[in-house]
Amino acid sequence: MSIFIISSDAREIEESIAEKVTEAMGYKLLDRGILAEVAAKYQIDPDKLNEALKTTPSLFNKLPSRQWRHYLACLEAEVLETLMADNIVCQGLAAHLYVSGVSHAMKVRVLSGNRKGIQGVAEKKGISLQKAEKWRASELLHRKKWSLAAYNYDETDLTRYDLVINLDQIDPAEAVKTITGAAEYRKFQVMTYSLKCLSDLALAAKVNGVLLQSMADVKVQARDGSVVVLTKALNRQKRKKIETIKALAGGVEGVTYVEVHVKKNILREMD
Repeated sequence: MSIFIISSDAREIEESIAEKVTEAMGYKLLDRGILAEVAAKYQIDPDKLNEALKTTPSLFNKLPSRQWRHYLACLEAEVLETLMADNIVCQGLAAHLYVSGVSHAMKVRVLSGNRKGIQGVAEKKGISLQKAEKWRASELLHRKKWSLAAYNYDETDLTRYDLVINLDQIDPAEAVKTITGAAEYRKFQVMTYSLKCLSDLALAAKVNGVLLQSMADVKVQARDGSVVVLTKALNRQKRKKIETIKALAGGVEGVTYVEVHVKKNILREMD
């Protein structure tokens, strides 16, 4: 029993490998099909939710930063809650960036490789290899910037993954065998502590989503029902903001205690 979180530098490869691992393991596939469900549950625009996974706030897409983070927090909460069921293959939902400290969640990065990756882009778009190389480099840079803006993690940093597979060195069928075979390792089996870590992450995401509906500059941590919120406020607003956060966070199911820390320089404290 375990969780696979599959990501790649090529969307098509990510989807293909995730589907094949799902079939091989007999697991449930968690992908962007969940977006409509999340949008309905949290009463948010499904198109904007989908857009939030692809772009960062700007004058061009007219998606305010707080709203963008609220959308991502809602998605994160739902994904983490779903992963509690275990035996799941997850892809396309950026879970490799926010599922941390959960030992039974295997984060897999599948690299399309320079040769195959560029050829794939050229064939799909009907362009030359030279143009395909430029397009691919631009796309990878965009995803790196998105991951840093959304979760302060560089998704191209391969040290963040438990398993990295380069399709220039191994074919997709063997890649699937390698991934499913790794599920037998004891580290990737469900343990009480790793399940608790997942539960804590899910609760923190829920609280974060609630708070981001009305305020920015918050960071939430949770442990065994106790929630700690870091925020910032002017002295004259400090008491009111603390009261508001405690009321909102305390109303989230599963929260038993709320502690609020107001910092003068929240950016420094939240790094």
